[in-house]
Amino acid sequence: MKNEFYLKSFTSKWIKYSDYEFRKDEKGNTYITPAENSDYTIYDPFEKSSDILFDLIDLGDAILKNDDKTEIYDKLILFAKNYGLLGLASSSVYNRDIVGEQNVLFTQNNIVSKSLELDGNLMNSEEYIKIFTPFATEDDLYTREFDGHLTVIKAEDSPKFYGKKPLILDIVFSKFYCERIEWIMEYAKNISENLNQAIVYQNENLTEPVEIMPDKFNPHKIGFTVAMFGKPQINWDFDSLQSTIDMIYAFALTEENRILNRCSYCHKPFFAKNTREKYCTPSCRNCANVIKSRNKKKALKNQDMVNTQKNDDIKTLNNQCEEQISLDDKKSDLIEKEIKNILEIIDKRIVENINIKTHKGGADDMKNEKRKQAIYEYKEKKTTGGVYKITNTESKKSLIKGEIDLSSMENRFNFSVKTNSCLNLKLREDWNKYGANSFTFEVLEEVEMKSEMDRRQFKKQLDELADKYSEKMNKDELY
Repeated sequence: MKNEFYLKSFTSKWIKYSDYEFRKDEKGNTYITPAENSDYTIYDPFEKSSDILFDLIDLGDAILKNDDKTEIYDKLILFAKNYGLLGLASSSVYNRDIVGEQNVLFTQNNIVSKSLELDGNLMNSEEYIKIFTPFATEDDLYTREFDGHLTVIKAEDSPKFYGKKPLILDIVFSKFYCERIEWIMEYAKNISENLNQAIVYQNENLTEPVEIMPDKFNPHKIGFTVAMFGKPQINWDFDSLQSTIDMIYAFALTEENRILNRCSYCHKPFFAKNTREKYCTPSCRNCANVIKSRNKKKALKNQDMVNTQKNDDIKTLNNQCEEQISLDDKKSDLIEKEIKNILEIIDKRIVENINIKTHKGGADDMKNEKRKQAIYEYKEKKTTGGVYKITNTESKKSLIKGEIDLSSMENRFNFSVKTNSCLNLKLREDWNKYGANSFTFEVLEEVEMKSEMDRRQFKKQLDELADKYSEKMNKDELY
């Protein structure tokens, strides 16, 4: 199996009990401790290198994702049943024996001392041991001196070490030993975060070595001896499961023949044969391919919808352009009609009030002359623009704009209402919803174009004036 990782030349020993439970001390701290009727087993953690590492990372991932509390607690119990407690009583201090010593000196950045909020790095040894044995009585667990040597007396059946191991392990392997769940959870989270950071660095072109989270992952007190059993073996002298896992993780992360990575689909850790291998199992690869296929189809469908909407928008824009052209044509017709009416009035007055015979050239020349004069006066008429407001009486929203020819704009509005053809895109939704007759036209201010201005400058002045009127209103009152 690709996930099997066994350090064959390494050996170590640790203890686990058949069942564990949660208990709270007098201060309300929650501990995990061996159950009363549980039995112990001694095993070699290196024979379960992959399982112990991946299960710890799985626990850390659940904590980082803020999974359901019950699910996390179930994972904690299962981890303890499979591999035992971490032995933090030993790994959190520099002392080797602890039992019988006056004080303990905490290692840097360790989980236990941070939770205790101590003023310094020293603590009384007896008080320190009580932190890990809060439910043991004086008869359950105590120390005595025989022939000048201390020994731990336990009121239960559990492994004892005479001279080969630190005395603290007699307590750690006891059924009365327990650890706060917050310590185990913090350690699992640190390993998970460390792996995430390592994967990030694997994908970067680093120019020099970078320490990964040195403030959280900083193993201490790792020693070893060489033993012979058929062939030479490195016999690691670990005083805690935490130190064992630290070593397993370090070797797994630096393994040359495989890469510790996360599956691109399920995100669980696995050993990849090369950098191109992204999935932990064929099942995850197939699931990822299905998702890619679905996303591709979805993207194509979305693109079709975008194209359809785009075509609809183009059609709408074309229709609006045609409507605008039609309005402009009608506007030109109205101007021509207005000029024609003016000329007819002039002709009538000429006939009524002027003696045609006195005019040299006759009646036709006189009419032509007056007609030219009227057209000239109409063209030279002062341009009056301004700011107008179109308001919907139902939604109470308004459109404020500047226009060079206010009278023409009002004519266009009246024509739009009469023909039920919306003259501005912003009004279209309410136009269709409430009807053309729900809109009113109002001139807010009239402005005469100065002689030194051209139409472009005049339009800019009117737009700025319209903006000032708009600023006086709330945004939800404007189209």
